[in-house]
Amino acid sequence: MKVTKEQSELNRQALLDAAARLFKQHGIDGVGVADICKAAGLTHGALYKHFADKQDLAAQAFAHSFRKGFDWTTRAGSGKSPTLATYLDQYLSRQVRDDHTRGCPVVTAACDTGRQSEAVSQSYTAGFLELREGLQAVLAARGDDPAKATLAVAALIGAMAISRGVMKTDEALANEVLKQVRQQIEQLAD
Repeated sequence: MKVTKEQSELNRQALLDAAARLFKQHGIDGVGVADICKAAGLTHGALYKHFADKQDLAAQAFAHSFRKGFDWTTRAGSGKSPTLATYLDQYLSRQVRDDHTRGCPVVTAACDTGRQSEAVSQSYTAGFLELREGLQAVLAARGDDPAKATLAVAALIGAMAISRGVMKTDEALANEVLKQVRQQIEQLAD
């Protein structure tokens, strides 16, 4: 039975969604192609129809996940340009911290990306640059030095990584990290 163009695109999106979610949850090396196919409800053949290999899937899943999250963040301002508070709410949320399948893949793939292919690194780099440019636009509107956007991105990623890392043993510390980093980034904008 021939798959329609529309169904083929739906299958591709299901694979990207499943891969993005599983990669965020377990890391790229912690997920097999079979796991992704099962989560998407598709076969290996469907996966290899759309992606050359797991690295190609990882690169595209990263870009797909980043795009969805970034678009959601920019829409969170009710059609207005996002504010610094919008970014802070999205990146330093306890709900995102507690659910490893949510949030920006820049956070979850920060260390994992260095062990992957150049294509995955290129996708990660594009996500980082777009996030930095978004924050730079918010901070520049206040007359701030553009280098603060790099610092803000690093602080967002680091805060979420640390908060997730200590959450199981010290929830108060995990929450404190998110709160303190948020306060410091807000002070950058003053």
